[in-house]
Amino acid sequence: MIKEDSLYKIVFKQMPLELETEMFFDFLESNWSSMIINKYPGFLKIKNIKFKKKKLEAIKNEISKIRTEFGEKMGDALETIKKDWKKVERKVFQTLSEIIQEDWLKREITAYISLNPICPRYLDNWSFSVTFDRKNLNKIIAHEISHFLFFKKFKEVFPDIGRENYEQPHKEWLLSELVAVIVLNESRISEIIGTGDNDFYTVHKKLKAGDKFLTDVIGDLYTEFVIEKKDFSKFVKNSIEILKDLK
Repeated sequence: MIKEDSLYKIVFKQMPLELETEMFFDFLESNWSSMIINKYPGFLKIKNIKFKKKKLEAIKNEISKIRTEFGEKMGDALETIKKDWKKVERKVFQTLSEIIQEDWLKREITAYISLNPICPRYLDNWSFSVTFDRKNLNKIIAHEISHFLFFKKFKEVFPDIGRENYEQPHKEWLLSELVAVIVLNESRISEIIGTGDNDFYTVHKKLKAGDKFLTDVIGDLYTEFVIEKKDFSKFVKNSIEILKDLK
Protein backbone atom coordinates (compact mmCIF):
# COMPACT_ATOMS: atom_id res chain seq x y z
CA MET A 1 0.00 0.00 0.00
CA ILE A 2 1.10 3.58 -0.57
CA LYS A 3 1.98 5.40 2.61
CA GLU A 4 -0.12 8.45 3.30
CA ASP A 5 2.91 10.77 3.18
CA SER A 6 4.19 9.39 -0.13
CA LEU A 7 4.21 11.75 -3.07
CA TYR A 8 2.87 10.10 -6.20
CA LYS A 9 2.67 12.68 -8.90
CA ILE A 10 3.71 13.02 -12.51
CA VAL A 11 4.82 16.41 -13.78
CA PHE A 12 4.34 16.84 -17.53
CA LYS A 13 6.71 19.04 -19.53
CA GLN A 14 7.80 19.52 -23.10
CA MET A 15 11.23 17.96 -23.37
CA PRO A 16 13.96 20.63 -23.52
CA LEU A 17 15.49 20.90 -26.99
CA GLU A 18 19.02 20.04 -25.82
CA LEU A 19 17.81 16.93 -23.98
CA GLU A 20 15.70 15.83 -26.94
CA THR A 21 18.68 16.30 -29.24
CA GLU A 22 20.84 14.04 -27.08
CA MET A 23 18.07 11.45 -26.89
CA PHE A 24 17.63 11.36 -30.67
CA PHE A 25 21.40 11.06 -31.07
CA ASP A 26 21.48 8.00 -28.79
CA PHE A 27 18.61 6.28 -30.60
CA LEU A 28 20.01 7.02 -34.07
CA GLU A 29 23.16 5.20 -32.91
CA SER A 30 21.14 2.18 -31.79
CA ASN A 31 19.06 -0.66 -33.25
CA TRP A 32 15.97 1.47 -32.63
CA SER A 33 16.90 4.05 -35.27
CA SER A 34 14.48 2.70 -37.89
CA MET A 35 11.51 3.75 -35.75
CA ILE A 36 12.65 7.36 -35.82
CA ILE A 37 13.58 7.32 -39.52
CA ASN A 38 10.30 5.69 -40.53
CA LYS A 39 8.39 8.49 -38.84
CA TYR A 40 10.75 11.33 -39.74
CA PRO A 41 12.64 10.45 -42.96
CA GLY A 42 14.79 13.58 -42.65
CA PHE A 43 16.88 11.74 -40.04
CA LEU A 44 18.06 9.13 -42.59
CA LYS A 45 20.84 11.35 -43.92
CA ILE A 46 21.62 12.63 -40.44
CA LYS A 47 22.19 9.09 -39.16
CA ASN A 48 25.15 8.71 -41.48
CA ILE A 49 26.99 11.86 -40.34
CA LYS A 50 30.29 10.73 -38.82
CA PHE A 51 31.32 13.59 -36.55
CA LYS A 52 29.35 13.87 -33.30
CA LYS A 53 29.32 17.67 -33.06
CA LYS A 54 28.06 18.04 -36.62
CA LYS A 55 25.53 15.26 -36.10
CA LEU A 56 24.15 16.83 -32.93
CA GLU A 57 23.77 20.16 -34.70
CA ALA A 58 21.91 18.53 -37.60
CA ILE A 59 19.62 16.65 -35.19
CA LYS A 60 18.86 19.83 -33.27
CA ASN A 61 17.99 21.69 -36.47
CA GLU A 62 15.75 18.86 -37.68
CA ILE A 63 13.92 18.68 -34.35
CA SER A 64 13.42 22.45 -34.37
CA LYS A 65 11.97 22.26 -37.88
CA ILE A 66 9.55 19.48 -36.91
CA ARG A 67 8.57 21.29 -33.73
CA THR A 68 7.66 24.35 -35.78
CA GLU A 69 5.45 22.18 -37.98
CA PHE A 70 3.67 20.52 -35.05
CA GLY A 71 3.96 23.32 -32.47
CA GLU A 72 0.28 23.92 -31.80
CA LYS A 73 -0.55 20.21 -31.87
CA MET A 74 2.19 19.49 -29.34
CA GLY A 75 0.89 22.20 -27.00
CA ASP A 76 -2.66 20.89 -27.23
CA ALA A 77 -1.46 17.32 -26.75
CA LEU A 78 0.41 18.23 -23.59
CA GLU A 79 -2.75 19.59 -21.98
CA THR A 80 -4.85 16.63 -23.12
CA ILE A 81 -2.33 14.11 -21.85
CA LYS A 82 -2.18 15.82 -18.45
CA LYS A 83 -5.97 15.96 -18.19
CA ASP A 84 -6.47 12.32 -19.18
CA TRP A 85 -3.82 11.05 -16.79
CA LYS A 86 -5.15 12.96 -13.81
CA LYS A 87 -8.38 10.96 -14.10
CA VAL A 88 -6.58 7.70 -13.30
CA GLU A 89 -3.34 8.80 -11.60
CA ARG A 90 -4.14 7.98 -8.00
CA LYS A 91 -5.74 4.62 -8.80
CA VAL A 92 -2.85 3.54 -11.03
CA PHE A 93 -0.18 4.47 -8.47
CA GLN A 94 -2.14 2.78 -5.69
CA THR A 95 -2.76 -0.41 -7.66
CA LEU A 96 0.82 -0.74 -8.92
CA SER A 97 1.97 -0.40 -5.32
CA GLU A 98 -0.41 -3.15 -4.22
CA ILE A 99 0.63 -5.51 -7.05
CA ILE A 100 4.40 -5.02 -6.70
CA GLN A 101 4.10 -4.79 -2.91
CA GLU A 102 6.33 -1.74 -2.75
CA ASP A 103 5.90 1.87 -1.64
CA TRP A 104 6.61 4.72 -4.01
CA LEU A 105 9.46 7.06 -3.24
CA LYS A 106 8.46 10.48 -2.00
CA ARG A 107 9.38 12.25 -5.21
CA GLU A 108 7.94 13.53 -8.46
CA ILE A 109 8.15 11.67 -11.74
CA THR A 110 8.77 13.72 -14.87
CA ALA A 111 7.00 12.89 -18.13
CA TYR A 112 8.55 14.62 -21.12
CA ILE A 113 6.36 15.18 -24.18
CA SER A 114 8.54 14.52 -27.21
CA LEU A 115 8.61 13.92 -30.95
CA ASN A 116 10.33 10.62 -30.31
CA PRO A 117 8.10 7.66 -31.28
CA ILE A 118 10.08 5.54 -28.81
CA CYS A 119 9.18 6.02 -25.14
CA PRO A 120 12.31 5.48 -23.03
CA ARG A 121 12.46 5.55 -19.25
CA TYR A 122 15.38 6.90 -17.20
CA LEU A 123 15.71 5.15 -13.87
CA ASP A 124 18.28 7.43 -12.26
CA ASN A 125 16.05 10.51 -12.24
CA TRP A 126 12.64 8.83 -12.58
CA SER A 127 11.71 10.43 -15.88
CA PHE A 128 10.42 9.14 -19.17
CA SER A 129 9.39 10.33 -22.61
CA VAL A 130 6.06 9.93 -24.38
CA THR A 131 5.36 10.92 -27.95
CA PHE A 132 2.70 13.56 -28.41
CA ASP A 133 0.64 11.91 -31.16
CA ARG A 134 -0.05 8.37 -29.95
CA LYS A 135 -3.33 7.04 -28.63
CA ASN A 136 -3.92 5.39 -25.27
CA LEU A 137 -1.10 7.28 -23.60
CA ASN A 138 -2.34 6.35 -20.14
CA LYS A 139 -1.23 2.81 -20.89
CA ILE A 140 2.20 3.97 -22.00
CA ILE A 141 2.55 6.16 -18.92
CA ALA A 142 1.51 3.31 -16.61
CA HIS A 143 3.97 1.00 -18.39
CA GLU A 144 6.88 3.40 -17.94
CA ILE A 145 6.23 4.23 -14.29
CA SER A 146 5.87 0.54 -13.46
CA HIS A 147 9.57 0.17 -14.27
CA PHE A 148 10.51 2.57 -11.49
CA LEU A 149 8.64 0.60 -8.85
CA PHE A 150 9.73 -2.76 -10.28
CA PHE A 151 13.41 -1.88 -10.01
CA LYS A 152 12.94 -0.43 -6.53
CA LYS A 153 11.59 -3.83 -5.52
CA PHE A 154 14.24 -5.66 -7.56
CA LYS A 155 17.06 -3.83 -5.75
CA GLU A 156 15.63 -4.96 -2.41
CA VAL A 157 15.39 -8.57 -3.61
CA PHE A 158 18.80 -8.59 -5.33
CA PRO A 159 20.95 -5.89 -3.68
CA ASP A 160 24.17 -7.31 -5.17
CA ILE A 161 23.09 -7.05 -8.82
CA GLY A 162 24.63 -3.92 -10.32
CA ARG A 163 22.71 -0.95 -11.67
CA GLU A 164 24.16 -1.51 -15.15
CA ASN A 165 22.15 -4.73 -15.39
CA TYR A 166 18.91 -2.75 -15.38
CA GLU A 167 19.46 -1.69 -18.99
CA GLN A 168 19.31 -3.43 -22.36
CA PRO A 169 20.48 -6.05 -23.25
CA HIS A 170 20.74 -7.54 -19.75
CA LYS A 171 18.25 -10.11 -18.56
CA GLU A 172 17.10 -7.91 -15.69
CA TRP A 173 16.00 -5.34 -18.29
CA LEU A 174 14.24 -8.09 -20.25
CA LEU A 175 12.38 -9.22 -17.14
CA SER A 176 11.24 -5.67 -16.40
CA GLU A 177 9.76 -5.36 -19.89
CA LEU A 178 7.96 -8.69 -19.65
CA VAL A 179 6.60 -7.87 -16.20
CA ALA A 180 5.36 -4.42 -17.26
CA VAL A 181 3.19 -5.99 -19.96
CA ILE A 182 1.88 -8.72 -17.67
CA VAL A 183 1.05 -6.24 -14.90
CA LEU A 184 -0.77 -3.83 -17.22
CA ASN A 185 -2.85 -6.66 -18.68
CA GLU A 186 -3.83 -7.82 -15.20
CA SER A 187 -7.46 -7.04 -14.40
CA ARG A 188 -6.64 -4.80 -11.44
CA ILE A 189 -4.88 -2.39 -13.80
CA SER A 190 -6.72 -3.01 -17.06
CA GLU A 191 -10.06 -2.10 -15.50
CA ILE A 192 -8.58 1.33 -14.73
CA ILE A 193 -6.78 2.09 -18.01
CA GLY A 194 -8.47 -0.32 -20.41
CA THR A 195 -7.32 -3.37 -22.34
CA GLY A 196 -5.46 -3.85 -25.61
CA ASP A 197 -2.49 -2.02 -27.14
CA ASN A 198 -0.20 -3.40 -24.47
CA ASP A 199 1.81 -6.30 -25.84
CA PHE A 200 5.25 -7.85 -25.63
CA TYR A 201 7.96 -6.78 -28.04
CA THR A 202 7.81 -9.00 -31.13
CA VAL A 203 11.30 -10.31 -30.47
CA HIS A 204 10.35 -11.27 -26.90
CA LYS A 205 7.41 -13.34 -28.09
CA LYS A 206 9.85 -15.66 -29.88
CA LEU A 207 12.03 -16.40 -26.86
CA LYS A 208 11.75 -19.85 -25.32
CA ALA A 209 12.53 -21.33 -21.91
CA GLY A 210 12.89 -25.02 -22.61
CA ASP A 211 10.03 -26.06 -24.87
CA LYS A 212 7.70 -23.25 -23.78
CA PHE A 213 7.55 -19.63 -24.80
CA LEU A 214 9.22 -17.42 -22.21
CA THR A 215 6.23 -15.07 -22.04
CA ASP A 216 4.01 -18.01 -21.05
CA VAL A 217 6.49 -19.24 -18.43
CA ILE A 218 6.79 -15.83 -16.78
CA GLY A 219 3.02 -15.39 -17.05
CA ASP A 220 2.46 -18.69 -15.23
CA LEU A 221 4.87 -17.66 -12.48
CA TYR A 222 3.01 -14.38 -12.13
CA THR A 223 -0.28 -16.22 -11.71
CA GLU A 224 1.22 -18.55 -9.10
CA PHE A 225 3.18 -16.10 -7.00
CA VAL A 226 1.51 -12.71 -7.50
CA ILE A 227 -2.15 -13.57 -8.10
CA GLU A 228 -2.45 -16.67 -5.92
CA LYS A 229 0.28 -16.40 -3.27
CA LYS A 230 0.54 -12.59 -3.11
CA ASP A 231 4.34 -12.76 -3.10
CA PHE A 232 5.94 -10.49 -5.69
CA SER A 233 9.45 -11.05 -4.32
CA LYS A 234 9.26 -14.81 -4.88
CA PHE A 235 7.88 -14.14 -8.36
CA VAL A 236 10.96 -12.05 -9.16
CA LYS A 237 13.33 -14.66 -7.68
CA ASN A 238 11.80 -17.51 -9.66
CA SER A 239 11.62 -15.46 -12.85
CA ILE A 240 15.28 -14.45 -12.75
CA GLU A 241 16.23 -18.12 -12.28
CA ILE A 242 14.39 -18.95 -15.49
CA LEU A 243 16.22 -16.18 -17.33
CA LYS A 244 19.65 -17.43 -16.22
CA ASP A 245 19.41 -20.31 -18.68
CA LEU A 246 18.05 -18.18 -21.51
CA LYS A 247 20.29 -18.07 -24.58
